[in-house]
This record gives sequence, C-alpha cells and structure tokens, in this order.
Amino acid sequence: MLVLNDIYKSFGDAQVLSGVNLRLENGAVYTLKGGNGSGKTTLINVISGFLAPSRGSVEFKGKKIAKFAPYRVNRLGIGRTFQDLRLATQMTTYENILLAMQTGLFAYPSKEQKKRADEILETVSLLAKRDELAGEISYGQQKLLTLGCCIANNADFLLLDEPVAGIDKDNLLKITGLVKQLKHAGKTILQIEHNTAYIDATSDQTFRIEKGVIGGNAC
Repeated sequence: MLVLNDIYKSFGDAQVLSGVNLRLENGAVYTLKGGNGSGKTTLINVISGFLAPSRGSVEFKGKKIAKFAPYRVNRLGIGRTFQDLRLATQMTTYENILLAMQTGLFAYPSKEQKKRADEILETVSLLAKRDELAGEISYGQQKLLTLGCCIANNADFLLLDEPVAGIDKDNLLKITGLVKQLKHAGKTILQIEHNTAYIDATSDQTFRIEKGVIGGNAC
C-alpha cells in the first residue's frame, strides 16, 4: 500500500531523515519508535504531504505522491492525527465529524450524513457528548474525536501521532479497542507511540528510527 524509497529530509544543515526505506502492506498496524529528534514526526509529515522530501519517493497505491499537497494526499485516502489535535474547538463533536466528512463549513448535511455522524460518535464512545464543544471535553475524549474524524474522512491509511500519550486508563482502553476495530475493518495504520502495553496490544510490526534511519524491526 505505501512504499518509501530512499527518503532524505534536511532543514538547512540539519539532516533529519537519511535514507528511509519502508514498505507497508494493507490491513496491518505498524508502530514507529525512536527518541526525541529521531525523525518520527518528520517522516509522518513527509508521508502526509506537510513536508516535501529533499530526496526520494513516496508511493501510495502505486501513485507517486511526494510532491502532493496535504489535501491531495488526504483525498487519496491518507488520514492523520496530530500531537496538538487540531480540532475545531468552538464546534461541537458532531460538527467536527461532519466537517471531516468534507461537507463544508456552510453545507447542509444530508440525512445520511447526519446518521453516519452519529454512528461514528457512537463508535468512538462520544455519542453522549454529541452537542458539547470539542474544546470542552476531556483530553482523552479529544483524542477519540480525532480518530472519529479520520473515520469520517474515509481514509484507508491512518497516520497516528502518539494516540494514547497523556490520557487516562479508561480512554486508553477505548482507543486500544478502536485501533483493533479499525484494523479488522481493513485499515492500515502507522503510529508513533511509546506506551509499551498499548504497542503490544495493537501493533503487528514495530520499527525503530534513529538519526533519521530505520534500523530494521524492533520486535
């Protein structure tokens, strides 16, 4: 599904990615581990179009996408979450899901879209928070909402940046179950995470990146 070939990325004199090669297949969960500054988030930014590689190619479903803008990458079926969440905090959880469906800020959703939004909120355990502002629910619930937005976006390939970092045990268990559910639905996931128990429960294969290089399977 996704192939990275000899990816380099530098910022001025700082070399962040130094020849990353990776092949990810359909319907599996992959975890990327590494220390601070190892290149994890930079790699996700390259895949999702937020950064262009200095050298190398990114192929998704056989199409070279390294020079695509983020919205084009997203429309091809790659969704992502961010460490800083990037939710519309002054909109309700329901409205955030509708927005992720690309209905537009001023478009009136159809009956089917409304039903689907409620189904997604139920899937991510937020139906009871349907009419609450995204900025007023808990941090763990906000992380669940970002996953709900990925589901609403109909992405086949999900990039999750620390999905369970800093959350309570209850929401950690909910996200663990949700990631397993997404895998069983045929989604492919590449996640950055440090929580060992979560990784063991969700990941099919783990890679370690150090100094911008994937050093092989970590487990």
